Amino acid sequence: MYQLFGIDVSPYSVKVRALLRYKNLPYEWLIRNKDNEPAFREKAKLPIIPLLITPTGDSLQDSTPIMDFLEQAHPSPNAQLADPALNFLAYALEEAADEWLIKAMFHYRWNYEADRIDASRRIAIASLGPDQDPTAYAEKIGAFLMTRREPLGCTSDNAEAIEAQLDETALRLDQHLGEHRFIFGEAISFADFGLACIFYELLSDPTPRARLAKLKNIHRWVDSVMAGADGHVGDVTPWPKLAPTLTPLLDHLLLHTYLPWARANAASSATNETFTTHIQGHEFTQSAQKYPAKSWQVLVQRWQALSNEERASANSHLNGLDEAMA
Repeated sequence: MYQLFGIDVSPYSVKVRALLRYKNLPYEWLIRNKDNEPAFREKAKLPIIPLLITPTGDSLQDSTPIMDFLEQAHPSPNAQLADPALNFLAYALEEAADEWLIKAMFHYRWNYEADRIDASRRIAIASLGPDQDPTAYAEKIGAFLMTRREPLGCTSDNAEAIEAQLDETALRLDQHLGEHRFIFGEAISFADFGLACIFYELLSDPTPRARLAKLKNIHRWVDSVMAGADGHVGDVTPWPKLAPTLTPLLDHLLLHTYLPWARANAASSATNETFTTHIQGHEFTQSAQKYPAKSWQVLVQRWQALSNEERASANSHLNGLDEAMA
């Protein structure tokens, strides 16, 4: 049996949990707290969640490598797309969720007072257990995570850009999901797990939940993915049927938001420079982040591993992708 250390307010933890559910793998969900901290530290190389312990006792951290491992170890049911070009787009969307949309989640959760109080309390209760007063610990958590806003780019200067970009992403995603069960039609992919876990967190916090209340297709999709897609295994919908609603989402979230930001961040990461990108008419300025720069390099390697024909196919689905990945 797998063991998964995590917490419900961690998007990366619930992403891995959703994949375990989809693959119908037996697992134990261990909420990281003071009681199991020694067991966590025994296996963890870094003080971060999720931490997955395999049935053989090996441990893995970082949600995307964990998902890659589970996909290789348990290839059925499949969470990768048979078409390499579409599968690359699915990976790119997962990266966009992990490294860009996380900013919107963090922005709402730790910049808005009601959201901050709610999330801090939920973390404290989970960490301490129901028999202890969570108030002091919740205040400590909130104070610490507020210090992480600037390194992530969640500043007051960037607030308008973050909120506007999320609003447009959510609108286009909801329109697409009104026509299709998952992002690539009937087939679930890493894109669904990556994006749904972020929206799962957004829907758990008061302010973004209110802003997303009318987008019922997203609500339905999040519930399905987080439950493991109800065991549904389907085929990729032909591109001509996907394109009318998927292309606008890819164009907005990838081509004009995540990919230019990721390239600029990677270029500045070696010297930790502050950089500015233009996101949908807004200037977005922050200090370079090293981990997203590494994730960008992995995505570039995935792109380079495609054949010329596969890259041409991906570019035919998203015109300008080849230039963005160059």
